[in-house]
Amino acid sequence: MPITRENVIWQLRERPAEALSFLIHDHADAIASLVSRILAGVGTPEDVEECVSEVFIQAWHRAQEYDERRGTVRTWLLILAKYQALTLRRRLVQHKDLESESVDQRSDPVLSQVLSRERQESLVSCIQRLEPGVRDVIIYRYFLDMAIPLIATKLQLTRSQVYNRLSRGREQLRQQWDGMNIDGGGTLK
Repeated sequence: MPITRENVIWQLRERPAEALSFLIHDHADAIASLVSRILAGVGTPEDVEECVSEVFIQAWHRAQEYDERRGTVRTWLLILAKYQALTLRRRLVQHKDLESESVDQRSDPVLSQVLSRERQESLVSCIQRLEPGVRDVIIYRYFLDMAIPLIATKLQLTRSQVYNRLSRGREQLRQQWDGMNIDGGGTLK
């Protein structure tokens, strides 16, 4: 049976390499374009290429999850690409932040350590002031690095509720953080 756009997922579920090759040939450019936009300013061309490859590996392993009633194969692949690229972007930004922080610490490691400790304590204080449901979602996602579906299951929420609480929590933390002042000596006012 020849592989077509209509039967490619069915073929992929049966695991033939030809179906994966068909997907790559048919969708690689669109996925690479999306990933490039998401990683702009942070990632290298190698990061984009690695991310695109990971999307197709996920498609290979997650073909059973595809539901044609929810969208086309292209849409499904682009959603996989979006989340893969956002995860990679978050890691790359954190890595760059750690690199720049380590450069700052070399200039004055004691001051840097004191300021870092104060920032951590301030962040913990801000998180403690969040409403319990929002606080739990923030902790599970950003401190325990739990996936959204796992958080939803653990807290008996829908994915949408988890995303809403994450958004609300980030905004509340941003407002609290912006409301704090730091004087020249590095202490909170």
